Amino acid sequence: MRLSDVLAVLESIAPLRLAEGWDNVGLLVGDPGAQVRAALLCIDYTPAVAAEAREKGAELVYSYHPPIFEAMKRVVAPGPIFEAIRDGIAIYSPHTALDVAEGGTNDFLADVLGLGRGLPARRPMRAPGAKCGPAPEGEALGLGRIGELDAPAPREELFERIKRGLGIEALLVSGPQAGMARKVAVSAGAAGNMVEDALAQGAELYLTGEMRHHDALRAAKLGMTVVCALHSNSERVVLPRIGERISAALPGLSIVVSEADRDPFVVR
Repeated sequence: MRLSDVLAVLESIAPLRLAEGWDNVGLLVGDPGAQVRAALLCIDYTPAVAAEAREKGAELVYSYHPPIFEAMKRVVAPGPIFEAIRDGIAIYSPHTALDVAEGGTNDFLADVLGLGRGLPARRPMRAPGAKCGPAPEGEALGLGRIGELDAPAPREELFERIKRGLGIEALLVSGPQAGMARKVAVSAGAAGNMVEDALAQGAELYLTGEMRHHDALRAAKLGMTVVCALHSNSERVVLPRIGERISAALPGLSIVVSEADRDPFVVR
């Protein structure tokens, strides 16, 4: 199939109009008229992921984080972008469009915690100045999600839910670590700038990827538990779900979730 056919499906999953104005999303490298037989899904287009794409014959890399973010003045060898162009590998990035989209990154995190679907059970959470508003269907969208669990749960149990859901063995936790919590908030990646919204809406526990030291101190002082899973650990587990949606729409396209893609930090 043509890459343009795949792009239409990717746009339907995470409409690019939902992305933040500062972001760089969509097709970053490639020819929409090119033929595509296989796609590799990852969070970061690292040299290891680039090598894996070549090894597995992927003509398209779906890289959540855009490997081209600021203006580039040269595209020369050696370099991952030059090599992708040379080898006919297209690169597509959804980033904040997928964070905002229904069924995207933050809805997955909300599912991990057991936060019910739909409004008002699951409401949007916004960063200061974020470009969020009503979708055409009238549903309010935001970079994060906040709401109440069906029943209060011990924080220790919520920590275990998060570790199981994200497939990780350890978390960074600030603030209360025991007691019951019912109102929870989630926002993938580096979402410390949304802590004020979480606090203002009364969140008792906030799950994200990473947060600045002083933001975590402020949240803890005000009695909110902050749970950090590491940046890309809070994003990566959505990829199989996205892969399933692409496969359902394009059964002729081979979809592979990267095995080389991983968070740069490990817990020793």
